Amino acid sequence: MLAQQRHARILHEVQARGTVHVHDLAELLDVSAMTVRRDLAELDEQGLLNRVHGGAESTASTLEPAYAEKMSLHAESKAAIAGRAAQLVRPGHSVAFSAGTTCTRIAQEITGPHRVGDLTVVTNSLPVADEFFRSRNRSRHDGGEPHVLLTGGERTPSDALVGPLADAALAELHVDLLFIGAHGADEAGLTTPNLNEARTNRALVRSARQVVAVFDHSKWGITGLSGFARWGEVDTVITDPGLPEEAVRMLRDSVPDVVVAS
Repeated sequence: MLAQQRHARILHEVQARGTVHVHDLAELLDVSAMTVRRDLAELDEQGLLNRVHGGAESTASTLEPAYAEKMSLHAESKAAIAGRAAQLVRPGHSVAFSAGTTCTRIAQEITGPHRVGDLTVVTNSLPVADEFFRSRNRSRHDGGEPHVLLTGGERTPSDALVGPLADAALAELHVDLLFIGAHGADEAGLTTPNLNEARTNRALVRSARQVVAVFDHSKWGITGLSGFARWGEVDTVITDPGLPEEAVRMLRDSVPDVVVAS
């Protein structure tokens, strides 16, 4: 069983039971206890569960089970992308986040051990907002608490708030930096299957001085129903080494800065 499959099964068991034990998981997955402990450590680092003595327990996060399982897919790529993305954020910045698991991973990076303080955060993503809200409750002395502005709107399966309320909230805002994910990316730009999410993503793009597209290689070649950003509207792409070389060349011809994070 591949690591991603194990992670998805572990998350399913944690969501179903609340608490799981290492030896029970080892028997269920037919792997060693050491392998399970390593998996739990990785999932704990991603904020998807809480590692405790002898096993793990569910977190207080608002992540839905399906969303948590998506977070475990291509986890190493998302972690590398998030690490490079976080380097763009400076204290005092206003930073917007779209929905998506990669954007949530960036939020975890920024609120983690290398926390960036004194931020204004604008997002239509419930999981992203949750990461920043929870960071405000931690005992920190390394900068001001983040100011979080969560748009209103209708909730989508990807835990995004979209529609006229979200669009209106974004219309008058101007942020320094936007991290935006996508359901798919191709030669034309970024796409999503949700028409309302596409409109709200366009509003996010219009609000930003610098647009940073973040996606792993699995998104390349997938075309959703509606496009929301062409490459000419994107300032930076952060992706992973799995992206085909011809795609990297095309992006470097179209986008000012292309980062392959590893």
